[in-house]
Amino acid sequence: MRLGMISNPLSGGNRRGLGAVRAALARRPEVRHREARNPEEAAWAVAEFADRGVDAIAVNGGDGTIQAVLTAIFLCRGYPSPPLLAVLRSGTDSIIAEDVGLRGSREEGLRRLLEGMAAQGEGFDILERPVLRVRTPPDPTPRFGLIFGAAAVYQGIEYCKRRIYTLGLHGEIAPSLTLARFLLAVARRDARIVRPVPMTVRVDQAPALKGDILLLYISSLERLFLGLRPHWGTERAPLHVTAVGARPRHFLRALPSLARGRCNRWSTPENGYFSRNAREIRLAMTDGFILDGERYHPDPRNEAVVVDHGGTVRFLRR
Repeated sequence: MRLGMISNPLSGGNRRGLGAVRAALARRPEVRHREARNPEEAAWAVAEFADRGVDAIAVNGGDGTIQAVLTAIFLCRGYPSPPLLAVLRSGTDSIIAEDVGLRGSREEGLRRLLEGMAAQGEGFDILERPVLRVRTPPDPTPRFGLIFGAAAVYQGIEYCKRRIYTLGLHGEIAPSLTLARFLLAVARRDARIVRPVPMTVRVDQAPALKGDILLLYISSLERLFLGLRPHWGTERAPLHVTAVGARPRHFLRALPSLARGRCNRWSTPENGYFSRNAREIRLAMTDGFILDGERYHPDPRNEAVVVDHGGTVRFLRR
């Protein structure tokens, strides 16, 4: 395999510098290393890798960097099929890396990757994950990612950036504290912290869900931080969709199923909980959404936001 690496020096785990990464790669000159501070630079790096025949790309950045690389790969004509990906834990939270990333710290993950490449791929596990394609008319260019969220998910990201990151807390601690604060707010029905959002959600060909939604989550990952699996659909479809109504009943009793991905007698549609697997989700909403930690604000006067299956990627894990 020909390996290339894209590093974002602005990601949370790289802000202290890329010295250790550069030192490790200096002993492996066959590995192409490019830095990308924004999606445009990530697209240039991916296009160069395609021209050079690179068939495995390591991403040394956060969730937003992964999204930028995925989008560049699926829009790049030089890659008729996606290259292998390897994800280092280099972000502020690195939520995607919890599911598909290389084990250990940034340095440990890089060491594992280079050792595996030197051994011709021996010792790697290959994890396949579907990719979300997100279209926001009238923008003709889609984005590709792994975690989409709206309502409480979007509000949680804003709260975390505004209240938690400013305390210098990162890694699993930051989203865990945000989750705890939001769960308490839901239990207390505290609209100052978390508020329902008017929304219309159409999942495949099923009748649309229309009304105030407290939480909307769409992903293809199998686990999040703390081992959370907030989906329990049984349909044979690539995308996990979970929604919670504005006033969910028996919230504390349903919570274990929301966390473990197992339906219990409390987590039913009648009580305000909905989860299934799908191929396409259409959303009409007035609020913003997040895709891999990055915030977006679609114009509600335009057509619905569409989230569907954009393809499949394979991740190297070791």
